[in-house]
Amino acid sequence: MGILLDSIKMAFSSLLAKKARSFLSMLGIVIGILTISSLLSLAFGVRSEVEKTITDLGTNLVAVTPGKQLSEEGGANLAAQFGQSTLTEEDFLAIKAEVIDAKKISVALLLTGTTRVGGTVSNSASILAGSPGFEEIFNLSLDRGRQLNQDDEDTNARVVVIGPKTAQKLFPDQNPLGKILEIRSTEFTVVGLFKKIETASNIGGPDFNDVVMMPIHTGWEITNTKSVFRIAMQAPDAESVERIKKEVKDVLLRTHKGEEDFSVLTQKDLLKVTGGVLDIMTALLGALAAISLLVGGIGIMNIMLVSVSERTREIGIRKAVGATQGAILLQFLIESMILTLLGGLVAISFFTFAISLIPADSPIPIKLNWGVLTLSLIFSALVGIIFGLIPAIGAARKHPIDALRYE
Repeated sequence: MGILLDSIKMAFSSLLAKKARSFLSMLGIVIGILTISSLLSLAFGVRSEVEKTITDLGTNLVAVTPGKQLSEEGGANLAAQFGQSTLTEEDFLAIKAEVIDAKKISVALLLTGTTRVGGTVSNSASILAGSPGFEEIFNLSLDRGRQLNQDDEDTNARVVVIGPKTAQKLFPDQNPLGKILEIRSTEFTVVGLFKKIETASNIGGPDFNDVVMMPIHTGWEITNTKSVFRIAMQAPDAESVERIKKEVKDVLLRTHKGEEDFSVLTQKDLLKVTGGVLDIMTALLGALAAISLLVGGIGIMNIMLVSVSERTREIGIRKAVGATQGAILLQFLIESMILTLLGGLVAISFFTFAISLIPADSPIPIKLNWGVLTLSLIFSALVGIIFGLIPAIGAARKHPIDALRYE
């Protein structure tokens, strides 16, 4: 213990004697730890937001999507996101007729195009055609007006319910109810306005705060297609979710003549799909951060090599009065660790302060994650050990006579 305390004291004395050099050495670690803390906190923040979005989609949700969203190994099949939908109205009607325990079975079509009011155009609004009940499944409640109903569907009515972001873009500071907007050269009357929701993005689908929803038959009519983007429903309770999923799959295998070119997903499956993508993103961001930390570690090693060279006579004197190789090794390793740990503490303090300045409603989903900060501090200590080891071994192996003769 006495040797360790003496080594720590000597390490601090040595670093304080060269303040400017110690600061510049530490700067590389500060940048590296800031990078790794920021990128990993961003990755975990995105993961948290996505998981909350999926959880908030609705209770006991079962959704049918085009393509095989899950690979045979259980991970995400990204290619399935780009294939043409093979789901049809017949699939929807067959599920509605045969899966009798499922509730609020609804179908939706995602249209391409822009939403226009006079000279004001919204390119970002998602244009969705849905059957009655679709908004209930995804917990879309009204701020004012009414929801789409069966009469709208039966008559192919030109009416829409819009999201709050869409309303602000097209009808700024106005009541949108009764106003006219244009989609694909067709005029629609706004009959309802959705309430703003925090987790608005449906994974692989629209942002429900920036959405224009029309009756499904109207959507099919103006697109001249019976294409289907989603079929969604609710199981009666949590215990029935897997049973409903299997019944839906059996129906679709029959209607698709044994071709499984679709996916029946529960909220647990959606987490698997997105989790695979997020794992890749986290790994890539972690690798980028590790590179910046590696650069900082190389800087520490170079400075420590210079320090060992400058203090060769000091090493010789210490060995001449009885210092062991282990004591010399420990001294230089501690110096390296102190540099990196101090750099890590400075970086974490700055990062924590910077996070506190980000407003709660910021679109950047970066969250303060103490696990990430602890991991960053551990990494900084490991960098000190790994990159300080070569200079420390070099110092410990110096022969005392040669060291004393060094000029």
